Amino acid sequence: MLDYTIQDSKIEKQKVVVAIPDSNGELQSQEKSQPQKALAIRFKKILKTFVTTGEDGREVETYLCEKVKDADGNPTDKDAEFYSWTGSKIMIDQANSDFGVEDLPCPTTIVQETAKNGKSYTKFT
Repeated sequence: MLDYTIQDSKIEKQKVVVAIPDSNGELQSQEKSQPQKALAIRFKKILKTFVTTGEDGREVETYLCEKVKDADGNPTDKDAEFYSWTGSKIMIDQANSDFGVEDLPCPTTIVQETAKNGKSYTKFT
């Protein structure tokens, strides 16, 4: 993952009840539509991981990523970048609490799992 941002969804909305003062200053309940949160991520697809030993003796990972294709469909030397959006509350919570933008770029995997109740969900691993 190269970067991410949490933003208001342009698609998913939720209804909320808010208190708005009327002309007399009294609060009136009113139902409004409010955007839900969405996680936008920018990433590269890692095709292969190479582990080598650096001069200091520590293991170093390097990656072969999917490449940008030219007009004829042939790969170039430039790594391709991709974008994706999700409304996954689990992934948004992980982005808020488990890591930050300052930790990027970093290799990560998104997996789809099944909860005990049979529902599917996605998360970073």
